[in-house]
Formats: sequence, C-alpha cells, structure tokens
Amino acid sequence: MCEELINDLKVNIKKINDMSLQLDDNNYEAFFVYSFALFESGICEVLRRILAAFPEKLSDEKQPKLKHSDIFDNIYSPNFIIDTIINAEIKSISKGNALALLNKAQSLIAIELPFDRAVMEEVSVYRNRLAHDNTMSNREYLLGVRTLNNNIFSLDKAKFFIDILTKVLLEFELCLKTKYQKYTKFKLIKELWGEIFTTPLLRFEDCILIRQSTFDKGANVVGINFDHLDKVVKSTSSSEKFFLSFLLQQYSGSINDRYFKFNDIPGLVSITSNTNISKILYVFNIYPNLFNGISIDGAS
Repeated sequence: MCEELINDLKVNIKKINDMSLQLDDNNYEAFFVYSFALFESGICEVLRRILAAFPEKLSDEKQPKLKHSDIFDNIYSPNFIIDTIINAEIKSISKGNALALLNKAQSLIAIELPFDRAVMEEVSVYRNRLAHDNTMSNREYLLGVRTLNNNIFSLDKAKFFIDILTKVLLEFELCLKTKYQKYTKFKLIKELWGEIFTTPLLRFEDCILIRQSTFDKGANVVGINFDHLDKVVKSTSSSEKFFLSFLLQQYSGSINDRYFKFNDIPGLVSITSNTNISKILYVFNIYPNLFNGISIDGAS
C-alpha cells in the first residue's frame, strides 16, 4: 500500500530531522552514522515491500539460496519462502553504499531521483570510515594528519551530509506518492472481491459500503450492505456462498448465522477455485482486519 511506503519513510525522515537539531561537537560523528543507517533502512524497507507486492521484479539472474528444510518446513507457508528470498536480496544491496542502493531503488521502482552521484559516494566513504576505521590507530588517517584538510570530517560536513540524505529521502517519498498513489486499501478490497465473485448478484458496489469509523474520527472503514445480501444470498451458488461466508467471517464472527446454515457451505474438495482461497488467506495474513475496522484509504 502506498500509505505504508510513505509512512515508513516519514518516520525515518523525522528521526533524522530531530537529530539534526541536536548536532554538536560531541555527537556529530555518531549522529551522522545513525542518519545514514536510517537512510539505508528506510529505502530498504520500501524495496522489501515493493518486492513482496511485485515478486516478479526479483531478477532471474540470481539463484535463490534456500535450505531444503526451509522448503519442507514451510510447504504450506509459501509467504515464508518468498520472504526468505526477498530478505536475501535486500541484504545483498544493503552494504553501506548509498549510490548502489539508490541505483537499485531506481531500477526496481522505475523512477529517477535527483542527486549528486559524487556527493553520495563521498557520504558512503565517510560513513564507512567512521563505522569501520574509526579506531585510535586509524583516526589520524581519518581526521587529517595523513590527509588533505578538505578530507577532515567535521561538524559542518556532518550537517551537510545529513541534509543531503534528508533531501534524497524526501524526493524518494515524492516519487513513491506519484507512482503508487493508486495502490490503496480500497483498490485492494475491490479487486479482491471482483476476482472472487463474478456473478452480478454480488457486485462489489452493491455489497460493500464505505462508512465512517465509530472509533477513529475521520477514518473510513468497510461496511456491508446487508439489505442487498438479504435479497440475493439464497440465489447464489454453493461456491459463492462459501467465499461470501469466508469474507463475512472477517467482518463479524456471528454475521454468517444470519445468512447460512452449515449445510449451505460446500466441502473444500468441491471448491474448484483453490487459488481464490489462497488469495484470501494471503491478503488476510497481511491485513487481518481489512474487513473489520482497519482504516481504508482511497475510498473517497
């Protein structure tokens, strides 16, 4: 969901901005390294979510490294296998190289970010020196005895680099909003419903209402058009009853009593579209309250 991509970035941007206000001679090295970590983790988390949503973006050039036990122990949990592959991919590009990370993000998401390549390379050089070579024996190399003065890491340079990292993250956020703003929870539930129910009796527009949340002022949540269901449920097929009961159960633990008896619901072996069962379970694994109280963006 676009809002989740943006929210993750916003949290990290705020942390970096808060640190920037506290920079002084005693903490600028540590705050710079931490700001870089927040920059890196913010972008990596976006890439992780993008790959989870669009696993086809994973390159076939790399062979996934999976233990046999990973497959056998999770044969009924394909999400775990996909997550393992994605985490390995993220780990391979999250190595303290800001330029390589940005290039990968631009390639995966098909966007163009405005940034100075030379400056981003310099940011990575100083981050890696501070993180890995900032010992007593190496500090004279880092802080200037064996280097030119313009290579000395200072409070002013830390402020400059942190400002650059923040600006790149803000541009990244803007690009995500522009490219993925149509990916909302409303779009998710509408497309999920449309893939499962093809009968005109159970059109999404007739069955689903978006209403104001009782507990979260200003938020929209999923509602059910019970009047419409009262009219059409008895005319639906057994498999449609099965999937409808599946979704209604997420809305309310007792609502199915209003529409179905046990003998209305067919056995799993008679359901021809097992793919739809997997789709529903996959979505509810990520958004267990999608039909029951979670804020629905994109409905207006």
